[in-house]
Amino acid sequence: MTVMKSTNEASNPKDTYKTIVKTAQQLFMEFGYRAVSTRQIAELCAITQPALYHHFKNKQTLYIAVIQYTLLQNESALNQIVKQATTFSDRLNQMAIYMTVNYGMDLPQMFHDIVHELDENHQQEIHKCWVKGFLMPVVKMIDDGISQGEIKHVALLHTSSTELAYIILNLIKATLQPSRMAKNHSGQKREMEKKAKLVVEIFLNGVGI
Repeated sequence: MTVMKSTNEASNPKDTYKTIVKTAQQLFMEFGYRAVSTRQIAELCAITQPALYHHFKNKQTLYIAVIQYTLLQNESALNQIVKQATTFSDRLNQMAIYMTVNYGMDLPQMFHDIVHELDENHQQEIHKCWVKGFLMPVVKMIDDGISQGEIKHVALLHTSSTELAYIILNLIKATLQPSRMAKNHSGQKREMEKKAKLVVEIFLNGVGI
């Protein structure tokens, strides 16, 4: 990920807020919470630190805003996939590719920082956003797949749609761990898409002969 320095300060408070959040998102996801300072973020946004603190009380409140923004982005993307794709396998494949390509090396860092840098109340707040942004679109995909007769009813598997959604997300998460990936962006994207398709194949068809 490459962080680009802003050349112009945002023209109004709303634009400034968005610029700060997007810039901080890139930095936090790549380098982690502790390695990034508000001074760095302000410089890349072409604003002063006091201007940044006008929008965010401190680095932690900015970090929480970044996580909420990231989860909202994910929720919108997954819900769009559920809406547009017509089959369970297509939806699962597109979701897996979206998450691996867009969060390939970022989510593990984010999860680590949530646990180690936020207090319990903020962790619970973020968890609610995560359920809405990550879990529920997958639950809906499963329920739709059952109603359309594309996959087994969860009762036959002695589980629930929610538990099955957690399993799917954990399978996808497993592909996000560091590996000997190609160094160039296009190579990384191809490898991530390959991993995503493998997750879908294993989930739908297993590995048995």
